[in-house]
Formats: sequence, structure tokens, C-alpha cells
Amino acid sequence: MTRRLPVVFEMSAVVISAAVLSSPVLASGYHLGLQSVTSVAAGNAAAAEAADATTIVSNPAGLVHVEGTQIDTNLFVIKPDIKYKNARGTFSDGSDVSGPEHGNIANTAQLVPQLYFSHRLNERWGVGLGVYIPYAARTNDSSASVLRYNVNKTNVKALDINPAVAFKINDRHSLGVGLIAQYLHAEVQKYADFTPVGSAQSGIPPAMLHQRAPGAFDARATVKGNDWGYGFNAGWLWDVNDDVRVGVSYRSKINQHLHGTARWQPVGKYAKQYAPLFAQFGFKELEGAQVQITTPEVVSVHGMWKVNPQWNLFGNVSWTRSSRLHELDINFENDKAIDPVHGTTSHTTHIATNWRDTYAVGVGASYQQTPRLQWRFGVNYDQSPVRNSSTRLSTIPDGNRWLFGAGAKYDVNKKDTVAVSYAYLHIQHTQMNQQDDGAHVSSNVRGEADYRSHAHIAGVSYTHRF
Repeated sequence: MTRRLPVVFEMSAVVISAAVLSSPVLASGYHLGLQSVTSVAAGNAAAAEAADATTIVSNPAGLVHVEGTQIDTNLFVIKPDIKYKNARGTFSDGSDVSGPEHGNIANTAQLVPQLYFSHRLNERWGVGLGVYIPYAARTNDSSASVLRYNVNKTNVKALDINPAVAFKINDRHSLGVGLIAQYLHAEVQKYADFTPVGSAQSGIPPAMLHQRAPGAFDARATVKGNDWGYGFNAGWLWDVNDDVRVGVSYRSKINQHLHGTARWQPVGKYAKQYAPLFAQFGFKELEGAQVQITTPEVVSVHGMWKVNPQWNLFGNVSWTRSSRLHELDINFENDKAIDPVHGTTSHTTHIATNWRDTYAVGVGASYQQTPRLQWRFGVNYDQSPVRNSSTRLSTIPDGNRWLFGAGAKYDVNKKDTVAVSYAYLHIQHTQMNQQDDGAHVSSNVRGEADYRSHAHIAGVSYTHRF
């Protein structure tokens, strides 16, 4: 009888989350989308406004519209909530995974700081520097969860260093370009079942061992990887007249070659006894792992209309080439036996995400109640790159989402401005029904669950002009 050995760890979660960083509760697929407090308050639709140094991210051409020298600090507090129920795990032998069938993989508040600097050199030139977090994700499920063989814990962070320069061609047109150096770190924990090893040694069918000793052959794996990647962003702004401004911005793809390690630890009673056998099949205690990924390019078209001295209207449409994450291959340092009877080995985990290109649409407005006080509000619709439940991952139960934002900006004096925002993120209910690719290194377990996700996002910013 052919028994397929399950993989102890799987770097797929690192890759998806990294291309993610995604955080499953913040923006479509992987992008955080929280770089500016005033922008979030206006539904992430105010890229054409170019009111402060955060324009480095949304459209670097706006640097020629930011007066003097400014430092802009932004801090977001995110309270996500990603719950699942009706979960089920199924082994390749048809038996069910034991464990709780519901849980919450993200309910801890997270802090996301951002920092920007801008300087107007003269009437035609402006420069700036942004140091911000484009991606951030942290999920943690119970070690006994019925979904533990998918992904149990994720911690992913990215940091962008983005210097930029802008040039004003004439009174109506300006161009900007910036360089992006991106550091990406990802850490993932998951469980794997080594019951087939016990079955091969004892002669007891795996299904019977699953019933008699659930979790006794479990091993826990921790995978870490990091890399620096480089790209650029660019933008154009056109003041059609004194009341209307339109613009286009572009963010390039960034190639990331994640290098890391994969480490596993037997935790089940019998997994500890059979641990010496695992290395014989290529599952070393510590080995290298790597993967090549490409974060996608983004194109945005935006506009602003000064309706009157009090009201401004904003609009933004973005397209993201999320299909760059169509599939992924994770390469391990050592070959692993995936079918010992026939001598089949593999050093690759293959993930067919089948993501699609996506779009986002935002509209917003600002109301200047007094010379110092401005109110802002807006809404944004963001399409999910996940096509269906069969390609949805347990750490990214992504779905189409709506962001509703509101906030205020207050000029304390001519040099200091403070702003606050609140946003509620609603994600459509989603389902996961995914089967591992058993032809490669894989845990070979089907996971199913129903997800409900949302997030509360509060922001505060302080701008100082020199």
C-alpha cells in the first residue's frame, strides 16, 4: 500500500503572506493601504490633493505643491477580527482532523507608524522621503485547531524607504519619481501530521491511528525568510484649471527572493519517538528554504474638484496586477520523500493561487468648517484577487471589502497641524475549501471553513512646518 509522507513545514504561507503582508483584514490580498491619516479619512481617494508629505506614496508629483519644509508623522491602531466556524480538516485517507471547529485568528490590536519628510527647493523643484509600512500581518490560531495543518501562525512585516523628487514643468503640469527600497520579513508556524510514518512502522492503518491517537504524530514547523527588493514609483499631476486637478500614479513591481530557514519540532507523543526517522526522508531539523516572488505594479487615476471655498470632492480608481501571484514554487534545501514506496521525491512546494488582477474605487470629500477646522469623509471599494474558495488560504480568507472613513484636520497654528481618522473595514463573508497539491512537498490535507472578517482602524497624525 502506498503511503505518502506529509511535509513537516511549508513555506507557502510565508510567500503568500509576504506577497501579502497582507494582512487579510486590511487591504485586498496583501496591501496594507494605511499610509496617510487624512487620506484614509477621505476613503483613500485624495491622492490628487497633495496637501502634505504623504503625497510621496500616493503621487510623488505632489511634492511641488507642498510648501516649505514639513515633517509628517502618522500612527494607526488596527483592531482586526477574523473569525471562522464550520471548519473541517480531512486527511488523504479520508479521516477527519480532530480539534475545535471555530476560532479567531486575528483579534489583537496592532500599531502601524509612518514617517514622511518634504522640502520645497524652489518654485519648480521639491524633494521628500517616506519611511512607511506598506504590509503588515499577524494571525495566530489555536495549536489544537482543526485547521492546524494549514497555517497556524503568521507574522509578516515590510518596510519601504522611498526618496522622491518632483519637477514643475509649468503652472499646470508637474512630474515626480521616487525609488523604493523594500525590506520584507516573514515568519510562519504550522503543524504537520506524521501518522503515515507510524503506520509504516506499526502496520496500523493511518485512519485507525487518527482515531485512536489524534495529534500524537503532530510536529510543529517554523519558517522564516527575508530579503531586500527594489522598485520605483512615479506620478503626474495636471491642474486643468484653478478648481480641477487630475493625476496618474504608478508603482512598479518589486522582485523579492526570500532566503530563510525551515525548522521543525516534534510535539506529539509518538512524533517524538519517531523523530530520528524523519531526517531519513529529507525532513531535517533545520534547513534552508527560498522562493522568488514579485509584488505587483499598481496604476491609479485620481482627481479633485474644488466645488467652492468650503467643499472639495475627491475620486480615485486603482488597478493592481495581482495576477503576478498566479502561482508559487517554494524550494527546500533537501529532497523529501513524498512517495517512499515508489521512491518519489521532491524539494518543491507548488501553490496555484490563481489570483486575478483587481481594481479599487474610492470617493471622498472635505468640508472646511472654519479657517482651522476641516472635516473629511469617504468610502472605498476594494476587489479581492482570490477567485474562489478552492484557492483561498486559511491565513488570507480574503474577500471584496468596503472601507468607510471619517476624520478631521485642525491647524493648531501656522506651523502645526493635527489630524484624526476612524475607518471601519467590512469584508464580505468568505469560504475556504482548499486541497494541498499532493504531487509536490505538501501536507496533503484538505481544509474547509467559513470566515467573517472586519476591522476598526483609528489614526492620528501630526505635521510640523519649519
